[in-house]
Amino acid sequence: MRPWLLLAAALLPGAAAAGHDVSLGVTAVTLTNGGVYNVTAPRLGLEAAYAYELGSWRLGGGLRWAPSGRGNLPVEVYARALLSTKLGRWQPAVGPELGVSGLPVIISPVGGFPDDLSRQQAMQLGPAYVAVHAAPLRFAFQRFTVSALEVQWGTALNQPGSTLRLQFGLVHLGVTL
Repeated sequence: MRPWLLLAAALLPGAAAAGHDVSLGVTAVTLTNGGVYNVTAPRLGLEAAYAYELGSWRLGGGLRWAPSGRGNLPVEVYARALLSTKLGRWQPAVGPELGVSGLPVIISPVGGFPDDLSRQQAMQLGPAYVAVHAAPLRFAFQRFTVSALEVQWGTALNQPGSTLRLQFGLVHLGVTL
């Protein structure tokens, strides 16, 4: 059989029953635009997520809370659609995420920068973002799931490409209800 047929068969929704998955995790988020707001230290946070599993699709969303650092409201709300496959216990997933973030903050420049620079930087850091989320190390053990080293790469929606959003899901523990 051709390799692309095997891939299509693995990714198409199968006879698996739908399930509800809830998980808790620890995450690290870095936001930068390469300018004055250039924070290289990640913001550690907690994440609570829900996913509705239907065959190969995981549809859901969640809430992230990253209290470290400055910001108006250190919370993110997101929705995502992940395409997943099951190879024994290994169940990697990848797909888009769309969210609203309160994490971006503007650090006032010091030392000879124009007065309106903070306002210009703020225009680049809109609250809505889009990202690609990948969970390559996701494993299922009966009703329980463990995921480590998830990666997410994205940008703000108001000016795509003006900012970089990089997130690492350190560990997520979940249960299927």
